[in-house]
Amino acid sequence: MNNIITRGNCLLILLLSVFISSAYANNQPEIVFEQFFIVDAAEVARSTAGYGVIKNSGEVDDTLMSVHSDAAAVMLHRTQITSGMATMTHVSNSVIKAHSELVLAPMSYHLMFMNINPADFSQDKQIIVQFKFEKAGLIELSIPVKHNTY
Repeated sequence: MNNIITRGNCLLILLLSVFISSAYANNQPEIVFEQFFIVDAAEVARSTAGYGVIKNSGEVDDTLMSVHSDAAAVMLHRTQITSGMATMTHVSNSVIKAHSELVLAPMSYHLMFMNINPADFSQDKQIIVQFKFEKAGLIELSIPVKHNTY
C-alpha cells in the first residue's frame, strides 16, 4: 500500500478541513448580551429585577435553558396583563431564534432575583450571572447594579 501523500492530496485535505470548520462555525448560535443592568434594591427589598437584550446573531436557534447566580436565586420571568391584572410567571426556557433577540424589559420578560441581600444589590455593585444555553453552553456575565433607567 502506498503511504505517500502528495502535495495535491495535502491541499485537498486542507481545503476540506477549512470547509468543514467553516460550515460548522456557520451553524452555531452567536449569543450577545447588550445593555444589561440590575435594578438597585431598597434596604428592605428581598427581590429585584434585571433587564437587557440577549441577541442571537448566529445562523441557528438556541434555547436559554436556565439562569444562575451565587448572589441570589434568579429566574427568567414574564409579566402578562390579563383583564387589567399583571401576573408574573416563571419561564423554564426560551428559544432565541437565529437573527433575533429576547428583550428583557419592565412589564415583559425579565430576570427576577429573589432572596437577595439588599447590600449586594446596591448602586455600582456587580452581580455575576450564568446563562446556560442548549447550544452555546454556559456564558457568564457581570451585570452592573443601577437605578432603573426605563
